[in-house]
Amino acid sequence: MNNNEYKDIFLNEAREYLSNLNNSLVVLEKDPSHLESIREIFRAAHTLKGMSATMGYEPMTHLTHQMEAVLEPIRSGEKKLTSGLVDCLFACLDRLEKWVKTLDQQEVIDGGDIQEMIGRLQDAVHDQTASSIPSLTVPSPVMVSFRLTDAEKEIYSQARMNGFSIFKVTVELQPECVFKEVRSFMVLKNINELGEIIKSFPSGEDITGGKFDREFTVLLITEHKSDEIRTAIMEISEIQETKVTTYELEEGNVDTSRTSKEENSKNSPDLMTAGEKTFMVPTIRVHTSKLDKLMVLVQELVISKTRFEQVAFNKDLKELQEPLSQLNFITDELQDEIMKVRLIPVKQIFDRFPRMVRDLAKSLNKQVNLEMEGVDVELDRTVIEEMGEPLVHLLRNAIDHGIENANERVQEGKKTSGTIRLQAKRERSFVVISVSDDGKGIDPEVVRKASVEKGLISADDVSKMTDEEAIRLIAMPGFSTIKKVTEVSGRGVGVDVAKTKVESLGGNFRIFSRKGQGTTFILRFPLTLAIIKALLVKSSEEVFAIPVANIVETIDMFPEEERILQQQETLILRDEVIPLYRLRELLELEEKPVTIDSKALESVIIVEVGDSRVGIKVDQILGQQEIAIKSLDKMLKGIRGFSGATIQGNGRIALILDVNSLIEDLKGRRYYS
Repeated sequence: MNNNEYKDIFLNEAREYLSNLNNSLVVLEKDPSHLESIREIFRAAHTLKGMSATMGYEPMTHLTHQMEAVLEPIRSGEKKLTSGLVDCLFACLDRLEKWVKTLDQQEVIDGGDIQEMIGRLQDAVHDQTASSIPSLTVPSPVMVSFRLTDAEKEIYSQARMNGFSIFKVTVELQPECVFKEVRSFMVLKNINELGEIIKSFPSGEDITGGKFDREFTVLLITEHKSDEIRTAIMEISEIQETKVTTYELEEGNVDTSRTSKEENSKNSPDLMTAGEKTFMVPTIRVHTSKLDKLMVLVQELVISKTRFEQVAFNKDLKELQEPLSQLNFITDELQDEIMKVRLIPVKQIFDRFPRMVRDLAKSLNKQVNLEMEGVDVELDRTVIEEMGEPLVHLLRNAIDHGIENANERVQEGKKTSGTIRLQAKRERSFVVISVSDDGKGIDPEVVRKASVEKGLISADDVSKMTDEEAIRLIAMPGFSTIKKVTEVSGRGVGVDVAKTKVESLGGNFRIFSRKGQGTTFILRFPLTLAIIKALLVKSSEEVFAIPVANIVETIDMFPEEERILQQQETLILRDEVIPLYRLRELLELEEKPVTIDSKALESVIIVEVGDSRVGIKVDQILGQQEIAIKSLDKMLKGIRGFSGATIQGNGRIALILDVNSLIEDLKGRRYYS
């Protein structure tokens, strides 16, 4: 085998297995009776061992083998899982992750101190004086039902009536099999060419994802003989054994698949729907640079389409209406498909956090449970890569500042263990991620005092703020209530970094807190950063784009409808006081002589800025369209108020506005948003 050819595959797979190991060990530490966690640990460790052995990375092979060896007596109940052993296993995972990072840059890894680590591992497993966690007991396999749905029973009956055979095919891979995903996919592909799969165990997704020990089973409708099926499977390498037996639908729909009740109930989804053949879609690995290139080409196509439409409109070329309509349809379809390819689940980021939360809580002597919801919600790859940093800051902030220690929580009438909830959900073309804790919340008076002491805001300004506005001061750069800087906090960069990063991605950042009850940070991200819907507006003869994501509504108003409150132009809209600003003033553009007619309507864009709404006056609203976002040049990238640029249909450039930073700069302080 050419190792270089498979190195990228190995590294990607290794990262996924290490993530699974970390998360499963966190679960097992809290609940040693969690059967699936110990199974996942053994599956991941065993596969990682085989992969590293095949690639010739001996230190990784040796360490993962020892991890298996020390966990075996834990699984069998001969030894007890201790906190010392858990810490040692986490240290082993840290070392494996370090080696994977090293292999990104070079071909060899240094295992010079591996014997010392293995010695610590063996000492930990024999140290039964350490605080023990109740031992794990693994239930023995039992006979369970392999049940078909009504639709599948109908398919079964129709197949019998038409003379087809129904076989139960069980495939066992060799113990040393590497890349189980590849072998299992090849097996399923060969089986499917001989008939129709109506059921699998475990699920098709788990099979092709390698989430099984060594065996998996499928039910197959076919006109071929059992020997032909067995031959088609055994021609694939690393197959230990194949069993093909006739499947009979008995009374009660029971067959003799051997597995645990828990596993059967979890892993028996359909691979097929009634009346149509549905097989797992083949997948291939594509380098992300190719996806980025495709997206760039789609962006250029959108720009060219817009210019084409502009020319056809200006020249009144009616004969182009039909081909333009077809071009629009094709462009939209292509754009939609490319967007879907770039979407990945937030799980890829969320999976980093259980281990991080566990380690930080332990270092601060706090008890913290992390609950994650919506891990399958998908976001653009670019957004996923950028959102990790703000979430890390917010989680660390919740553990250090939010969650109290056990004694304090008991005094407040709370459970000794605090809870942090990390949740993702889809809202139209956005993904909303929230970080909530049930800790002590934020005291607005403490925030007011600290911000004045640090010179971040004047005492006069802070006295005029509501509690909600005062709480938002924690997002000011340099803000901190901690007197002593530690490794975890006190530098005043946590919430500020998170807020700045979210807004740089075209998102929205909010803070909600109630003293004594907890705090919630809400991050709202656009699904993609490549192509967005925007409203084109004109101010001082210049055209700008405002992302629709920031816009609540557009209205027309007469100048006489304005009100001056506390030296600020405002508009009363449905009993809400909305501050008004002119776009040319926000951007400090040259003012064009304009005769204000009290009878003429003015265009106002109502936008969301943090928890508030603001009205922005523009000279003209040109309309809404999809725009391709282009990054600003390095010299312009740091300028606040602009998040990028786009090319209009006439070929001219329009800057994309960042309304959050525009309003902040005008106010002269950051607490507004």
